[in-house]
Amino acid sequence: AQEGVEHIIGITDEGYHTIQHHCREYGIRFLAPRHEAAGAHIAQGIYKTSGQVSAVMSGGGPGTANVLAGVICARAEGAPMIVITAQRRKEVVYPSKIGVYQGSDQLDWFRPHTKWNAVVHDWDRIPEIVSRGFREALSGRPGPVHIDVPQNVMDRAGDASKLRFLEPGQYRTLQPAQPSAGEVAEISRLLADAEKPILMAGHGVLDSGGWAEFRELVEFLDVPALTTFAGRSVLPDYHPNKLRGGTPGAFEARRESDLVLVLGSCLGELDLPFDKYWGGPEQKLVQVDVDSRSLGLYRPLHLGVVGDARATCELLLDRLRVDGVKPRDHARVAELVAINEKAAREADELVSSALADDRIHPVQSIRAVGEVFPADSIAVADGGNTSLFVNAFARVTAPRGILGLFEFGHLGTGIPMAIGAKLANPERDVFCITGDGAAGFNFMEMETAFREGVNVTVVVHAEGSWCMEEIYHMVEEADPETYQSVYMAPTRWDQIGAAVGCHGELVERPD
Repeated sequence: AQEGVEHIIGITDEGYHTIQHHCREYGIRFLAPRHEAAGAHIAQGIYKTSGQVSAVMSGGGPGTANVLAGVICARAEGAPMIVITAQRRKEVVYPSKIGVYQGSDQLDWFRPHTKWNAVVHDWDRIPEIVSRGFREALSGRPGPVHIDVPQNVMDRAGDASKLRFLEPGQYRTLQPAQPSAGEVAEISRLLADAEKPILMAGHGVLDSGGWAEFRELVEFLDVPALTTFAGRSVLPDYHPNKLRGGTPGAFEARRESDLVLVLGSCLGELDLPFDKYWGGPEQKLVQVDVDSRSLGLYRPLHLGVVGDARATCELLLDRLRVDGVKPRDHARVAELVAINEKAAREADELVSSALADDRIHPVQSIRAVGEVFPADSIAVADGGNTSLFVNAFARVTAPRGILGLFEFGHLGTGIPMAIGAKLANPERDVFCITGDGAAGFNFMEMETAFREGVNVTVVVHAEGSWCMEEIYHMVEEADPETYQSVYMAPTRWDQIGAAVGCHGELVERPD
């Protein structure tokens, strides 16, 4: 409660009934998903759209095994959460005895997939260990931590007045990491001297809450601004300087640039670290990130700086003004944007040529949703081809306005992440567009949404196959009779939704 946690997410379990009984006293909502992994996805949706950290709980043994997949996703995507797992009594675990019912050394399961984890062996160490958990989860690149609590520790009664509960600022810094004055001055000098500088924003800009500061920096310099897949909503799609990652205009801007300033990104594989997408050896790369381990992973650096994206933008803007740096000629930015606009028209023509009166193209569905929902809605993409279509054709105009699995690519995250996004943003509309393969993983979370009064809209592209894999088979010119387990039985997702209390619609024609 002192850390501002508003949600504990977990399936009700004997291992932590005592916690459930007291949540309301602290203004915390205990919310039960239908699968423990989905609980971690809900927590991720909350964080990615609001910056709020949630707690995720699981029962010992099977429940904890279930939650692990969601925790692995959170680690890959940089989503902090406090994962609390129930455990059998101390006397039969660490090491676990053969034949112990639902008892296992759970610490070992989570160690490779969390930033830090620990067992609470003594009741009076709970405040200390929880405090360290938050410090570890929120330092550097955010991520999940794991706290394992044996039953006889969880259920013990004691005098809390004898324990020391520290406020967050007493055990971790609440100030964002700032680059040094010398580093800021050097970046300013490099920008002033560069002929074709570009800026690149990753998800770290969103984590820092620095989208307004990044936009101000872009407009002050009037240079091309690229966004990574995960950082797409840093700038609205209509911004005159924006070049989305993976577009031809962005490729050309990056190849011709003599200085690339990256804020809040490790430049991962989807951001195309390969040489042909970059300039020559004379190109200078300046990378700023809160985690030193993210610097220089894929490209050699001219300068690597540890710093919060928002704080860096603020300090750099001040220094640029002091140094008298002037904006660049917007003409080249306009030419690069025009390249993307031409590519978009060609894509529209390609889609139009594939349309039929009696079949629905995925792009038609995505565009219809875009016409219905307000501009500040949150879009959640899930699935293989479906995610690619959403990222290509959805329009994003508001910060933290699109979610997807940009690092781990885990199917089934969409519906629970949409629930988390709506919990954290009750004033915004939230919709999820998912393939039917992905929908099958966690569609029962629609019952969670109905039961908890979380009003999200889910659109299932009912293609009846593992569509991306079907295309691979086709490209490989395999005999269709060899496509084993590629196709699905016809499924009425609208009826399944209605059966758990939701409103369902079947759409069979484009009109």
